[in-house]
Amino acid sequence: MTQALPQGVHRFGNPEGAKLVLLHSSQSNTGQWRALIQALQNDFDCIGVDLLGYGSAPKADLAKGEAFRFEDELTRVVEGVKGLIGTQPIALVGHSYGGALALKIAFEQHLDVRALAMFEPVAFHLLEADEPARVEIEAIAAQMHQHDALAATTAFVDYWNFPGFFAGLPAKMQQLMASQASKVALDFAALMGEPHAPSAYQHMNLPVLLLTGSHTQQSAKRVAEQLLQVLPKVDHQQLDCGHMGPLTHPQLVNPLLIAFLHQHKDALRV
Repeated sequence: MTQALPQGVHRFGNPEGAKLVLLHSSQSNTGQWRALIQALQNDFDCIGVDLLGYGSAPKADLAKGEAFRFEDELTRVVEGVKGLIGTQPIALVGHSYGGALALKIAFEQHLDVRALAMFEPVAFHLLEADEPARVEIEAIAAQMHQHDALAATTAFVDYWNFPGFFAGLPAKMQQLMASQASKVALDFAALMGEPHAPSAYQHMNLPVLLLTGSHTQQSAKRVAEQLLQVLPKVDHQQLDCGHMGPLTHPQLVNPLLIAFLHQHKDALRV
């Protein structure tokens, strides 16, 4: 009998292949990696985890408010992965919020991560409190607490895309995303609340691929700049897209992810 997967944990590809864990951005789910999974399914055992409040994952504890931290996400991610593959080595891919969570998992060694790829991880705790990029993103975060969920979601989505983007989405998608506004507020709390100083990441001794978009926001640019200064084994590639590149420009993003993952596949052998 096939073992049922934990709620919000998805498995694709070759169970005998190299182990790959995929973490999505806020306001998304594992489905954002569909094309990447299809390209890797012969050689990789792909595990996608819907983060709390998204996809088929359980809802987040909204009562935590500003006290919500990545630890609240970590338990089910780590338990879900270990429940499927034990302590086998993995490659880890994350985008935006999922990229910042992937950074934490790799840095704190919650899983045996041998290679890490991130598209614009929004690890805002790396930004100084008074620098313009931090002030800019805190203004967006503050809007997520307003009572008008539709207005809050409009500001959030348009910030990461372009003005008017949210208004152009189908009404059903607008309603779904607006219903997730409270979780986005928790996401910001987790991103701002990490304790590690930039210098701590100098000790993260594993290969890292850091992808950024040339048309992104200053907050994401500054986080990438901080990471590029401290990560000891980082390869940086800038692509002709914005922050949502993995969804809007997979034809640019996925080939680089695929090449990186194949390059380090041997390191994933037990």
